Amino acid sequence: MAWRASMPRDWELTRSSLPLFRGNNTMMCLLNGAHARQNGWVNQEAFELFSAILALATLAGGIITLAALAFENRMTWTGAWLTQVRASGLWIICMITTGAMVGSLYFSEKVGFAPCKLCWYQRIAMYSIAIISFVAALRNDKNIARYTIVLAPLGLIVSTYHYLLEWFPTLETNVCSLDVPCTAVWFRELGFVTLCFMAGCAFITVIAVSLAIMREEKIDSTSTNQEN
Repeated sequence: MAWRASMPRDWELTRSSLPLFRGNNTMMCLLNGAHARQNGWVNQEAFELFSAILALATLAGGIITLAALAFENRMTWTGAWLTQVRASGLWIICMITTGAMVGSLYFSEKVGFAPCKLCWYQRIAMYSIAIISFVAALRNDKNIARYTIVLAPLGLIVSTYHYLLEWFPTLETNVCSLDVPCTAVWFRELGFVTLCFMAGCAFITVIAVSLAIMREEKIDSTSTNQEN
């Protein structure tokens, strides 16, 4: 398909066509990923495309939320949008990060895509947000935004750096091991969507929703002080 990146298909994933990385374990990981796709535990390509589209939809929601925050009280649509986001914000954060967590575990544990060091750093941030946001959503505790607004930007910084490494391997500073290099790209849907790109989409939307929740609390606090 024209819109897919020029990547080897299942039957082309052989020792001669796989990317060359130093380290026997890396080659074994790459071959395991190819073997998983050939065995077809699920329709691998379809799941990758679905994940990419879901990530882009998540990113679109985050960008719209950031735009609504920027133009709040100046454009009519922003009020309705932010009201919905704030009403369901905790569950939105929980669903996004839980979905990212399940997806990452599927790709690594089921398919065999070995996570690199930067992947693990992103997982630490993502999994932490997933757990604490679930508890916060059950308790309707919007104070969680004070923590997610710290964790999500840290995760976004790592995913952005990781994404740059995928396109510009020369930027690598020996942060990862030779066995599982951070420059390895398992798939690139639509020509640009990779695993760390999808993680970045989730972090951006978590930041946007967290800001929306925090601004609501600030507005409520200001209104209460004025009444007193």
